[in-house]
Parts: sequence; C-alpha cells; structure tokens
Amino acid sequence: WLWVYWAGHGVQARDGRWSLLYPETHERDIQGADADSLVNLLRTDHLKWSSMGRVTVVIDTCRQALQVGVHELADSPDTLPIDPQTDHDRQIFWMRACQPGAVAKNQQGAGLFTSVLLRQLKAASADGAAPDLDRVWQGVSDEFDRLREDEGTRQLPTVFVSNWQAEKEREFSWRRPLDPEQQRSRQKLIYEVAGLLVAEPGRAVAVAARLCDEFTTPSPRTVPPSAEELVDWALANPHGTATLLAELTGERPPARAEFHKACHALQNQWLTRAEYARLVALLGRLDEPGRYDIAEVARDQYPVDLPSLEPTALVDDLEALLLPPPRQLPQLLRVVEHFAALGGEIAGELHAWSLGCAQRLGLDDQLHERRAAAEEHARRRHARPDTAADQGASPSGSGGSIQIRLHPPGGSGQRRAYEVWSRVGETVRSLAKADTPASLEEIQRGLDNLLTRHARTLDTLVEFFVAPTDLELAVHRWQLDAQGPLERSLGTDYPVVVRCTELRANQRHVWERRWHKAGTAGAEDLHWLPAHMNTFKQVHGDLQGKEDAPGAVVTAPARARSEVFNACLFGGVPVLLWHVEAEPDTARAELKDALRGAERLKTLPQHLRKLRSASDADESHPGRHVALLWDDPHRPLPEKLDLSAP
Repeated sequence: WLWVYWAGHGVQARDGRWSLLYPETHERDIQGADADSLVNLLRTDHLKWSSMGRVTVVIDTCRQALQVGVHELADSPDTLPIDPQTDHDRQIFWMRACQPGAVAKNQQGAGLFTSVLLRQLKAASADGAAPDLDRVWQGVSDEFDRLREDEGTRQLPTVFVSNWQAEKEREFSWRRPLDPEQQRSRQKLIYEVAGLLVAEPGRAVAVAARLCDEFTTPSPRTVPPSAEELVDWALANPHGTATLLAELTGERPPARAEFHKACHALQNQWLTRAEYARLVALLGRLDEPGRYDIAEVARDQYPVDLPSLEPTALVDDLEALLLPPPRQLPQLLRVVEHFAALGGEIAGELHAWSLGCAQRLGLDDQLHERRAAAEEHARRRHARPDTAADQGASPSGSGGSIQIRLHPPGGSGQRRAYEVWSRVGETVRSLAKADTPASLEEIQRGLDNLLTRHARTLDTLVEFFVAPTDLELAVHRWQLDAQGPLERSLGTDYPVVVRCTELRANQRHVWERRWHKAGTAGAEDLHWLPAHMNTFKQVHGDLQGKEDAPGAVVTAPARARSEVFNACLFGGVPVLLWHVEAEPDTARAELKDALRGAERLKTLPQHLRKLRSASDADESHPGRHVALLWDDPHRPLPEKLDLSAP
C-alpha cells in the first residue's frame, strides 16, 4: 500500500490544469507538475504491479488562478510520464483538498484539509488495523459539513476512487437526500430528458460521450443510458443539470421553461461546468481590489450581500442569488457586462464569456442591448465623474485611485521617504519610489507632476497611507503649483482621504463588517463619539457597544485625538471624520454643517471635495478644516505574490 502526499502551493494554470508548484518556484519563474498526470503515472510500468497493488494520493494545495500578468508568466505544468498504461486495475484513492478554482485553507501552520484527514485516519486506525478509507472520507465529509455550518468554511474537498474494493470508478459527491419538492423536480426532469431523447435514437450515447469530458463521476453502466441514469449522473456533479441541459439542446432552441425550473430546484445553478470554471478562473486572475470592484457593481445593480471575495465563493453567491427569470438575461451576465465596460486586462475575456452564455440561452440579442447600455453608462461616468459619484458610484470608480505611502519622518524635521502607485480596476502600477527622505514641499511638487500625468481632476481618489501619529497631517490642504500662477489646494481638485492599516490585524472581521455597512449607510448612521472620552479604554468601550456603526465622528480636542484614533483603528472603524483645528463645541457645529447634504456615506469623499473647493475662496469655510479617514479593507497597498504553503 503506497501513500503519496503533496502539500505546498498549487495554482490553476492554463487550460484549467492543476499545477503543483515546485519548492524552487518564485514569482517570475512559476513551474509545477500536472496533478492529473500523477494518477496516470501510478498506472504505468514506472510503479511495478508486483511492488504495490493499492495507492492512496493526498494533495493539499490551492487550485486558484493567478493574477493577471503573473498568470501569463506561468509555465504549463510538467506532464509526468503516462506511458505505457499497463496497470489500469491498480487501486487508487485520490483525495484533494479543494475543488477547481478554490483555496486550500491554513490552520495553525498546517493545511486545514490535512489536519482533518489526519484526525480521521487516527480515529480509524485506533485498533492497529488498516484504515477503512470509505469510513475515513465520510468522517472528513461530516467534519467539513460542520465547519461550513458553524464557521462558514467554503473549502470543499473531493475524492476520486478507481478500482477500490472491486468497483470500477466512483467519486464522492456532497449531494444530500432530496426533499419531496426536489423529488418531484427530479421526476419532472427525467420526463423532460426522456422527451428530448425519444425524438432522436442514439442521442443518449452521444450526449453521454460528451458528458464524460465534463463530469468527474463515473458514467452510467448501461449503454445507451436511460433518462433516469443521465439525470442522476448530472445530479452527482456540481452544475450537472445545467450541463446536461446544454448538451441535450445543443444548437436547437432552448429547452422549455419547465426544464430550467427543475434544474434550479435541484441544484440552484444555471451555469454549465465549463462556464463556471472559466468565470472562476477569470476572477481568480483579479487581485482582491478587482474582485471587490465587481462585487460593488453587483451591489449597485441589485440588493445582494456578498460577504466573501474568494473567487469560487463570489461566483457561487452571484449565481445562487441572481437566478435568471425565464427568457430574461441573467442578472449575473448584467453584472459582468457592467464590470467589463469599465475596462481592464480581462474585460475582453469577460465579454466573450458572457456572450457564450447568452448564446447558449438564446439571449444574445438581449446581451448586446445590455452591453450597449453598460458601455454608455461607463462613458457617462467618465464624462461626468462628479455626478456619477453623487449617484452612488465608488469614489475610486472609472478614474481609479492614486495610493501614496508616506513613511514616518526620520530624525529631526519632516523629511520622509514615500512611494506612489496608480490603481485603475485590477491594474496597479508603481509610479514613484523615493527612498531618500524628502521635505514636504518636495513631496508636494513630486505629487503634482505625477497627478498631472496619471490622475483625472475631480474623479481620481487620492489615498494617503500614514502611520497613526500622522493622521493629523492636513494633506488635503497641500498645494499644487505652489507659488505659481495655477496654485490651488490638492483637496479642491481631487477627493483626498487618509488611511491607516496599523492596529487592524486582530479586528479585521469587524473592519470588513463595518465597511460593508458603509456601502449602504447614510451620513446619519455615523456614530458621534462623546467629546469627553479621551482615553483608549473609554473610546474602545463605547465602540464595542456600536458594532454596526459604519464610522465615527470625532469631536475630541487635539490633545486627546491620538488616543481616540488608536481606539478607532483597533475597533475596526473604517470611516472617521474630524475637525482639524476647532475645540469640541465649534467642531461639532461645523461637522454637522459639513455633513449636511451628504445623503449616502459612500459619496462622502466627493462631498468633502466640493466643500474644500468652497474653502479656497473663503478660508473661514468649514470645509477647509474637515479631515476624512476612508479605509477600504479591500484596497490595500500592492503586495508581492505569496507562494507560501497552505
């Protein structure tokens, strides 16, 4: 009995192949072995039959697509020797940590799947006997069921079994017993399939042959398969019923609405397996801010809750929540079209994907109409970004954002190192990296040049990443073309915010929850912190009782704001508003005036830009002194690719 174990980092490479990355792999030389060919290798003469009749393979790696750019640099995985195939009857039990396009989670330094599997193997081998792998896998299945119910874990291990205990091939599925309504839908689906098959003898064999390339579970033993066998085969595979429907109808007119309804009742899915895998792979090539953008597009279009940005979970949620009405364009395709209209490196591939789906459904005319509307909407946002933001568009929408990291000053004075990036959609570019500390005046001149070349006036969000001790820097009052004929304030031309990601690590889930609330909240939902609270303990205690508040307004005097800021950062508060100069009573009155007219919280950066514009003409205007922390957890500073083991 041979056991093969592979853990580390894995990716979904070109053509959907699973690449198990070699330890020496690095960001610009991504190489790995093809996972599927590993099973074929075990059936060749490279492993003599006389030496080993039974093999167990365990793979605990991710299977997620790489980001754009990195994906193109990745080599196709190495195919292991697969000839000659002499031992087709060798018993193979292949356990995999996750499904295609998904992530294998970590737990206390070890793979979650490995930890669960080892517990089940230990329990099954307690009496010293060889473990019963069927019972072991059932235990793994039950434990992941509990993790999904209790903790929301989305990881879905799979297993493939060949010639184990005299069975030819089988694959465990997570299909649960059908309730009475689903039983009726199954029977209706069988009748619908039978009706399509009876009109053309021999069609069942042709359909089954094509499904062998799509489904991972063994095909029916009967040739030709019956309608009932085809339906049950489809139900054993995710997206199986939609795939069966697509193969049965082919180039013909789309199947009757009853067929679609039965498919939805049984699996709550309408994408075929190939369409699903392709979309997961495309979203996997986006970075997290890119996936956040498509989630924001969905939230702007429909009232949906999308708690996870992991590609598989995001596609699952969009597909399940946005089921298509009969003969209408699926909402998911509308979301994809609006996101693709904003541009980006995968926009063309997303357009091709959605058109293929629409053609299968016979809705390509509706898709072209939606595409034209989405492109017109994107053009309007480009032409009138200020209006688009007021209507609820993300403040870093079509104009993207400029991200500036200001390092703390070194030694005496205010000289600092700094770095600058531009972010448009999922595209991130480094614009400047000043390792030699510069004065604030030099930094302002450098930013003026960069913004002129890489930003859109009124539209581009300018984000300053600073240390907690630097939150009081009035960066929105920094001057462009200082002392020149075109002198003006930075906060007049651009929506300017400060950010600070320190003290966030232990409260990230609270940070994300509050930010999610900020997407739909109004300015009236901000929590006004009492001015007399000036210690970390007091402010933290107050915030703990306001766990759903999307942000806070600070009226504490300047001498106490450092403690207040630290408590807010630690408490996961993503939006902070404060008056830079006034004492509490005056600050409260002017902040109330500043918030008047800001109906939705997500428009606050643009709303403050307008107020700051007025303050250039009138230095007593309250907009001049209002500062905003706007800390989106899904738009971090760029990071290098992490190839660590799960």
